Amino acid sequence: MTEQEKNLNTSEPEQKENISETPEQKTTIVETHEHKHHHHTHEEEEFKFEKDPEYEMDYKGDCLYSVKITIPAVNAKTQTSKNLEELKEHAELPGFRRGKAPMWLIENKFGKIARKEAFDKVISESVKKLMEEKQLRAFSTPQFEGLEELDKLPEDTDISFQISFEVAPRCELGKYRELELERKVFEPDENMITERLELLRNRFAIYQSAPDAEITNGDQAIIDFNGTIDGESFPGGSANNYPYIVGSKRFFGKFEEALIGAKIGDTKTCEVEFPEDYTNKSLAGKKAIFEIKVKDIKRKELPALDDEFAKQAGAENVEDLKQKIKKELEAAISEETHYQLETSAIEKIIANSTFEIPKSLIEEVARNQVEEQIQRMIQMRMPMSEIEKQREELEKDAREKAEKTIKWYTAANEIASAEGIEISENDYEDEAQSIQGRTGIDIETIRSYIQEQGKDDVTDTIIRRKVVKLILDNAKIETKTISREEWEKESK
Repeated sequence: MTEQEKNLNTSEPEQKENISETPEQKTTIVETHEHKHHHHTHEEEEFKFEKDPEYEMDYKGDCLYSVKITIPAVNAKTQTSKNLEELKEHAELPGFRRGKAPMWLIENKFGKIARKEAFDKVISESVKKLMEEKQLRAFSTPQFEGLEELDKLPEDTDISFQISFEVAPRCELGKYRELELERKVFEPDENMITERLELLRNRFAIYQSAPDAEITNGDQAIIDFNGTIDGESFPGGSANNYPYIVGSKRFFGKFEEALIGAKIGDTKTCEVEFPEDYTNKSLAGKKAIFEIKVKDIKRKELPALDDEFAKQAGAENVEDLKQKIKKELEAAISEETHYQLETSAIEKIIANSTFEIPKSLIEEVARNQVEEQIQRMIQMRMPMSEIEKQREELEKDAREKAEKTIKWYTAANEIASAEGIEISENDYEDEAQSIQGRTGIDIETIRSYIQEQGKDDVTDTIIRRKVVKLILDNAKIETKTISREEWEKESK
């Protein structure tokens, strides 16, 4: 699912991950230094330094720069004078008409703020000049050092400070045209069609009472149960005529074990110990005794594989149903083939190119991925103790995926730039129609979302899709037929 689809419909189940559609990389555009000029009412003139700042560049690697900036004192001094002149022009002080107060009085009253604003201005402009001259763009919020006690700086002393910032990921493209790729395919066999038929029969199965049966996995047991802790019932611990599918593991293992082999009319007891990190804190770590009465046993009965069943499943007859299943399998295989081909092409481009990536970006993308996975685990009612056991492995996998994702996005943007790939309004409409087809969301809602909120994300998605098409259109693709065993191994 693309990021824009998640924003439009958070309830849709997650689709198979594709590194060309993983969570979007976010660029933070920041102001290099805040400054305010409350008294400016006209458009500012372009700033010019009396004497240019000096820059000592230190590239740390991984897109991180540390720069020592020295601003000659004359710049702050001149800017302070300009600020005071402007204040003098607009200031109204007791005993003087606007603009007529003497400069010494203006300096006494506004000198400190005029100097502070001058410092803010020259510092901001020095950083702006650095970025323009060195053709850099801050990707992370710049960190300043050495500006803590500017108010104590002597008037004729240069301003000297350190600034650290990361720039956007960089990529030196390797070969991306005429890649040698392999498309692995296979034909669905009769066994696969039979397996799908059985799944379909199970979907249409009904449960019929089996009065003389003993409960086994897969049976539906109609039960009354009551749980007590220290002899007292507790909320949620009891129910009547509850239909429970044995083997579904919706209840605790001990509960299911007690049901296996039971007959109608039997009463079973079992002891269940709630985990220490159980979601219901009032039950966590406690032991409950459950008394279970079996009232009915229902066993799954599959429909006969005949033309009547085929019609229920939307086909004319059994042969027609088999052909429909075969076409569905072929479509799924074709989609998987294309996914594998795309992934192979992307991995080759990444391997052929060289990258520099900000560490903070990798950590941010990985952190978001881990949090999403943990939220899914919590929704699946996985105990926090189990989640914590998996956290280290989750974080490692997330960092690897984040790095691969960022590399692909960066390379795709470079290719799009090199190839002059452009996006038209028709592309946005096509993407809206595609999202509508996958999600069923109202088309006007999607169009509105794209225009008002999600245009950047959709633009990135379209660019990557166009880049992939260009790569595959220019690749040398060899088709190789493989066995089902090889296919299933490839598809894991």
